[in-house]
Amino acid sequence: MDLTQKTNSFEFWPSWTIQLPMFFFGTYWAIRLRSLSFFAAVNPALENGGLFYYSKFNSLQRVNPKNIPSSILLSPPHREEEIRNKVEAAGIKLPFIIKPDIGERGRGVAVIDSFSDLRSYLNAFNQEALIIQDLITKQEEYGVFLIRNRSSGKFKITSITQKIPLQVMGDGVSTIIQLAKKHPRVKRYLDQIQKQIWQVIPSKGEIYRLSIKGNHCKGATFVDRRDLICEKTEAAFSIVCKDFTGFNYGRLDLKVDTEDELKNPDAILLLEINGANSEPIHMYDSKFSYRRALIEISSYFNLMAQLAKENTMAASPKPTIKNLYLNFKEYRKLINGNS
Repeated sequence: MDLTQKTNSFEFWPSWTIQLPMFFFGTYWAIRLRSLSFFAAVNPALENGGLFYYSKFNSLQRVNPKNIPSSILLSPPHREEEIRNKVEAAGIKLPFIIKPDIGERGRGVAVIDSFSDLRSYLNAFNQEALIIQDLITKQEEYGVFLIRNRSSGKFKITSITQKIPLQVMGDGVSTIIQLAKKHPRVKRYLDQIQKQIWQVIPSKGEIYRLSIKGNHCKGATFVDRRDLICEKTEAAFSIVCKDFTGFNYGRLDLKVDTEDELKNPDAILLLEINGANSEPIHMYDSKFSYRRALIEISSYFNLMAQLAKENTMAASPKPTIKNLYLNFKEYRKLINGNS
């Protein structure tokens, strides 16, 4: 069965239909807590609490090294020869992943198959800090939402979502592009399919993966897998994050080979860590209505606000309104400059 054929009533609506309610929920709690920067108290270890303009690379360095792929951070301006030397020194082989250190919604994530590909990529992202990362070949991708109990220090998993990138199921006759144009989801994201595979004819019943991106805005299907939450899974993630002081609320995007490996801390490989900007992405499952999704968002904002209140911002200095504004201005400049 191809789960990517399923859609819900709102997932293809404009992004503001989710972002605007989130803005209002955030404003409500800022007024109630009398702090525009309450989100920073939730995750003192992340710049701006992980709401925006925070380093993806630095956040990954806080967890056990065996749970992250080999990665290097590159500061601009970028020179191809220097990058080649750093990649070789880190033991990273082609193909590898490259992405901006300040990321959002899959922006700039690419697979580099050759150094000529790298050259083209740098033309667009030469002024940004970039992460180069081993290409993880594990088969399944998940988003796991964690909330730390302040008194016990233990993590509770509130959400597990399976992320299925763009794919089609072959019929043994049709080409990739023909299958894509008939698919209720893939037909919206034809720009994500490399043209060199358009004329490939998958065998009957074959699931053919079209993209590596597990981002909803890039066409990935999100499936609610909260059925996987159990004591063993929570214990595994508590081990993965046990040294991550100052991280209390957010979503880990990761890969494993099978769902059973979510119970094995040694098998989990993290792609990135999201902080206060994290959505409860199980709400994009096909069984959710728009109203039910908003209820989920509201519930998570309540949890985030409660954590901020408990932390009372004592763990780190409060960012000033001026600094927040300057950070956000720089963040929007990056996001709008490269998509």
